[in-house]
Amino acid sequence: MVELRDVHMQFEDKKVLDGVSLKVEPQERLVVMGQTGSGKSTILRLILGTLRPASGSIFFKQFEITRLQRRKLQQVRRSMGMVYQYSALLSSRNVRDNVALPLEELTDKSREEIDQIVDEKLDLVGMKHAKELLPSELSGGMRKRVSLARALVLEPELILFDEPSAGLDPVIGSVIDELIISLTEKSKVTSITVTHEMDSAFRIATRMAMLYQGKIIEEAEPEQFKQSENPVVAQFLSGSTEGPILEGSRDAITTK
Repeated sequence: MVELRDVHMQFEDKKVLDGVSLKVEPQERLVVMGQTGSGKSTILRLILGTLRPASGSIFFKQFEITRLQRRKLQQVRRSMGMVYQYSALLSSRNVRDNVALPLEELTDKSREEIDQIVDEKLDLVGMKHAKELLPSELSGGMRKRVSLARALVLEPELILFDEPSAGLDPVIGSVIDELIISLTEKSKVTSITVTHEMDSAFRIATRMAMLYQGKIIEEAEPEQFKQSENPVVAQFLSGSTEGPILEGSRDAITTK
């Protein structure tokens, strides 16, 4: 469904991705983990085509995202849904209009058809009752549900989740995780989730990958991932202050 081949990316003088290669199979729920600022969200933006890599190739099915002209890229994006870290709802539009936006902009469906689809997707995420409310009237968990409904309206084959439980309390975070699992299974869609929240990652994933210093250093199913002998992965999972993750930053401090 998705493949990254030897992808390099940097912003000014900071190298973010250093030869990342990764495959995602149909109907997988891949979770990419890593420290804050490690480049996890950059991977999602590269798949969407909103960023271009310095080198390497990104494929969505048979399409090479990095080579598509703008019009074709827009067409291909209709097969992708994106749930942003802080929901990215338009504050001036109510729930109904936020969810309807992709249909209004990218299809020629009638108002009646759009309303039917919006109602169906809001019902799926348990938010049909709230369609007249503004984002400011919703809790963080409710905004996340609306964002998920919006990602589903074009019946995507791939959904990208950027830190889906960020800013939510543990109970609501678990509810969102379970919703992601049930909706992706019901709709038979592939998903890629980036997160640094361990409980969420192990709840959602059918496969996991760890990004560290610009490279994928481990890929495995969740139970195998827990048993990783890679010291970086082991430290990240345990949250220990002892290990290779902090050694580089300690060295930097002592040399200043």
